[in-house]
Amino acid sequence: MTRDADAVLEAIDRWEDAGLIDETAARRLRADVAQASSAGTRRLSQYLLAGTGGAVLLIAGGVFLDWAWPLLDRAARSFVLAAVGVGVLAAGVRIGGARRWRPASYLMQTSGLGLLLGAFVYSEGAWSDLSAGGIATGVLSLAAPIVLAPRAMRRDVVMPAVHLAMGLGFLAVFLDRATPLSGDAIVWVLDGVLVVAALALVRLLARDPSGERSPWALNAFVMAMLAGFVLVATTAVGPLGLTDDAVWPLDLWLAVCVALTVWGVHRGPPSLSREWLGRVLAWLLLAWIVLGFVTALEALDGPPELTLLLVGGAAVAAFAYASSVGFRSLMGTAALAFIVPLWYWAVDRGGALGAVAALAATAALLFWLSGRTGRDDVEGAG
Repeated sequence: MTRDADAVLEAIDRWEDAGLIDETAARRLRADVAQASSAGTRRLSQYLLAGTGGAVLLIAGGVFLDWAWPLLDRAARSFVLAAVGVGVLAAGVRIGGARRWRPASYLMQTSGLGLLLGAFVYSEGAWSDLSAGGIATGVLSLAAPIVLAPRAMRRDVVMPAVHLAMGLGFLAVFLDRATPLSGDAIVWVLDGVLVVAALALVRLLARDPSGERSPWALNAFVMAMLAGFVLVATTAVGPLGLTDDAVWPLDLWLAVCVALTVWGVHRGPPSLSREWLGRVLAWLLLAWIVLGFVTALEALDGPPELTLLLVGGAAVAAFAYASSVGFRSLMGTAALAFIVPLWYWAVDRGGALGAVAALAATAALLFWLSGRTGRDDVEGAG
């Protein structure tokens, strides 16, 4: 049983004890919860097995290439990688029609796209940039997402997001192999394409709030936001030359992602799953733990107290928000985000009596708040 299923079962017990439902209805409800929980467990096991299968497939490919690699030249190696990638991709598409094979299909298609992209990148050793072979490779790299993505958008809601992320890689290979653009210019082009794609997805979501015509659009938009972290970091380190201050653009992008997610919770279309968005916020808070430490200790060169203020303060705000809207995953992440900087501060100030007193006072405050919250629940129940 999952935690959500346990919570539902507890609610059924309360309803039965309070006389809101009879014994027969309670028994049927428990059976339905058990069946739904079992289905969720099976889906999780499917994805875990499919992920393990994808890893084993990559290991098998590595063993094969380790055997065959010395026998081939660079051009032949590129063709072998591309052929394997196309084969794995085609097999994944083939089995994707059956519901029970979808987890394996997603992993196989993603692995196939990765192998195909790797083949285009590796081909640079066989055909130099702007040579006939290099231009041909670049054009093929550009053609791959153009041909494959529309079909994915008609079939399911997951693979279009993968194609969006992979498509940026294929586009980068095309710009590198078939155009005279510099590395910095390529990064700027990718930034512009991502912004245009994100705006197009926002417009599509606004026109289709129910998600009936384009159910894949939300997943693709979330993937665009995640891909933005990679491109923002690349832009900061590359074209902008912000080696020591690269964290600031990442902080800004994280703030944009948080703002958009909160907007989706409160102002977004009814079709959006609020609990799903709560998990997105939890992942963003995890990212802030890392970025907050880097911002406080590296960019600002501050003391541990600054880390506690930035990361711990965000954790307190996130916990209060999560408690008000009922996001359990965000509450758990907020607790972790508070403990980590507090632990770091305590270790750095180890042996100081003031640190011990501050920690004890903080623990007492947390216990008091826990008691207040519990009292409110009891009074509300009464």
